[in-house]
Amino acid sequence: MRRVYITIIFFIVIFSFLLSGSSSFAREKQKVDSTWHDWNFRISPYFWYLGFKGTIYRPPYNGNFPEPEPKYEIDVGFKDIRNSIKFALMLAGQYKGEHIFAQFNLSSLIMESEAITPLELLLQDNILNLVFVAGDAGIGYRIVKNKKFEFNALLGMKFVYFKLGLKTNLAGIVPIEGERDKLWVDPVVGMNVKYMPHRKIEIGGYADIGPAFPDNIFNYQAVFGVSYLFTKTFLISLGYKVYYIEFPTKEAIFNGTINGWIMKIGFQF
Repeated sequence: MRRVYITIIFFIVIFSFLLSGSSSFAREKQKVDSTWHDWNFRISPYFWYLGFKGTIYRPPYNGNFPEPEPKYEIDVGFKDIRNSIKFALMLAGQYKGEHIFAQFNLSSLIMESEAITPLELLLQDNILNLVFVAGDAGIGYRIVKNKKFEFNALLGMKFVYFKLGLKTNLAGIVPIEGERDKLWVDPVVGMNVKYMPHRKIEIGGYADIGPAFPDNIFNYQAVFGVSYLFTKTFLISLGYKVYYIEFPTKEAIFNGTINGWIMKIGFQF
C-alpha cells in the first residue's frame, strides 16, 4: 500500500505542474534561451559506476545437480565488480523543441565471474554470467522554459532485462549449463528539471516512477547531476543515479537498488 501512495503523490505533483503551466506560464511569453542553451539535440555517451544491493532469486537450475538456495543477498559496489565487466554500453539523448521535450536513456552491462558454491567439491569451475539492460524513453511538454530554469513533464515507457547464467562442471568432468531471463516493460510518468546559474553551468535532475498497480511491480529512478559547458557544443557532466525495481518474488531475478556515480560527455547542436 505504501508503494501505491508514493505513486499517487508523484502523479499529483506532475499534473499540478501541468495545470499551473497551462494557466499561468502559458500566459507569459518566455524569452528565447541564451546562445549557450539554445540547442535542439543533445547526445551523451556515459559510464555508470554502478553497484547492486538487493536479492537475487532462484539461480539457474537444470535438474542435473543439487538445487541451489532460493535466493542470495548481495551488496557490491563498482570496485567489487569492475574486474568482472566484459561489456558496457551506455547512451543518453534529449530533444528540445519550442514546446516539446523528449529523452531516452540506455544502460547495458555484461559481467562474468567465478562463483563459489557450498557444493564446491562436487561442482567445479563455476562461472556466473549476468546480463543487465535497462532503458527508458519519454516525451512531454516544456512547462517552464526561460534562460535560468526549465521544467518538463513526461510520459513514457521503461524496460529492464536481466539474464542470469551459470556454467559449471560436475566433478570436473561433465559440463553443465543453466540460465534464467526476464524482460519487463512498464509505462512511467517523469519530470526533468534544469537550473542554469551561469551560461557554462547547468544543474539538473530527472525522476520517474511506474505504477505499482495492477501488476504489483514497483519501480523508480532518480538522477542528479552538474554539467559544465566548455563550448556551445561540448560539455561534461558528473552525477549520481539510483534505480530501484521490485518484482513479485515468483517472477523476480533481482529485486533491489542499482546505484552509483555517472560521468557523461555531451554534444549538443
